[in-house]
Amino acid sequence: MPRKNRPNSATTPRRQKSKRGRQTGLPTHGADGLAGDLADTVAPSGTGTGQPPVGRVLAVDYGERRVGLALSDPAGLIAQGLDTLQTADTVESLASIVVIVEEQQVREIILGLPVHMDGTAGEMAGKVEALADELRKKVSCDVRTWDERLTSVSARRTMHEMGSTARGNKGSLDRIAATLLLQNYLDFRRGKATEPDSRP
Repeated sequence: MPRKNRPNSATTPRRQKSKRGRQTGLPTHGADGLAGDLADTVAPSGTGTGQPPVGRVLAVDYGERRVGLALSDPAGLIAQGLDTLQTADTVESLASIVVIVEEQQVREIILGLPVHMDGTAGEMAGKVEALADELRKKVSCDVRTWDERLTSVSARRTMHEMGSTARGNKGSLDRIAATLLLQNYLDFRRGKATEPDSRP
């Protein structure tokens, strides 16, 4: 029985400096790493029957003080958390996101849209929509919003199960929220999750 070829680690993209010499907030174990705790990686649910997204997908969990980020593998199967941006300044956030998009060859960006349980937009919805509009002017990839209902609740539950609390671990909470948001989207694209009432 022929042996399957294993992925060559040499093909894994390395962290690169931007034109300004800054490095993105990618984790030290690389965007393709499949190991790590749930704060960094969420495995896809099931094998799916649909066609997965081609290329990396970046998730943005935009908050009042921080911005959670998560990036998929090139096949669009696994979501992995990136370092949280410790700022909610629109200009700084845009610059950091654009660098990641360029360096990681991101094909699609999704921004978590704050939605109440009754389907009405949350307080941050307008700011998220504005950020999405600005991103569309600066990147060539697709940009869309995605219903993040229950994502924060799921993230806090995950941290509790890991023995952490939301207090004092805000960066981790944002990272987990972005990772869960992205995995839900990836699973939906693969036919393994229900589509939320999101806005395109």
